[in-house]
Amino acid sequence: MVLDSGIKVFDLEGKFLYKFSDGEFAFPRCLSVDKAGHLLICDEPDSNVLVFELGGKFITKFGRKGSEIGEFVAPTSTAVLTDGRIVVCDFENNRIQIFE
Repeated sequence: MVLDSGIKVFDLEGKFLYKFSDGEFAFPRCLSVDKAGHLLICDEPDSNVLVFELGGKFITKFGRKGSEIGEFVAPTSTAVLTDGRIVVCDFENNRIQIFE
């Protein structure tokens, strides 16, 4: 079975507009938008958070697999605080990390 991973974008009527991924992630788990208008995506097996422009252009990523500060094992969700800090739920490490 081949999975069609990627982010698919639709208009308000449900019409498909475009898809993006370019192989940047394996298993996206969560989406949120930061104060700069960037899309944050948790990628569970690669244990990082990917950052895209809303149009799909890859900007950067942060985190890697591990249990040290700034590392994740199965990041499952993000949230953006009103002051712009990014909160990441690090599931397998049983913790929440906050990034400035």
